[in-house]
Amino acid sequence: MFIIGIAGGSGSGKSTMAAALQERLGAYGKVCLFGADRWFIHPLPQMLSPVTGNWMDDYNCPESIDYDAMVDAIEAETQADILIVEGNGILYPQKVRDLLDLKIFLELPIEERMYRRIDRNIKAGRGTMQEIADFYLQSARFSEAKWLLPTVRYADIRLGGDNWQGKGLDMVEAYVAEQLKR
Repeated sequence: MFIIGIAGGSGSGKSTMAAALQERLGAYGKVCLFGADRWFIHPLPQMLSPVTGNWMDDYNCPESIDYDAMVDAIEAETQADILIVEGNGILYPQKVRDLLDLKIFLELPIEERMYRRIDRNIKAGRGTMQEIADFYLQSARFSEAKWLLPTVRYADIRLGGDNWQGKGLDMVEAYVAEQLKR
């Protein structure tokens, strides 16, 4: 099984790219998709907002995801020829990185990611524009900058989150196809 990891900040396009890859790579075998959100720990760890001094949920720190359960699920997957694992912090733990055959990091300026996050969360009924923006500006961006964005150094490929649909997707497909021949 060939395992692809897609990481990046909130709103960088991870889920969208994973779905596009799942569709495109279906020509090479059975493709499964795992979203890291399914392993969020409840209740979430808390962080002290440097802006407000209030305690807030921390979706970005390493303790927010049950990485042991994620690794178990990846190792238990026997039906897929290709497995795509996407999530903000999947490149953080060594035990997950060791399982990935290709590590992709999507980069996008914070302003664009924040806009996408607001748009996505409003459509999903997760709050008002003000609530979503406040949460991001008061807490999430700090934890994201501390824990997730530095994991770009572990990526095999860095792609712009606003232009991966062209040559970036073509390159990933070509690389995976070549690896599957071996």
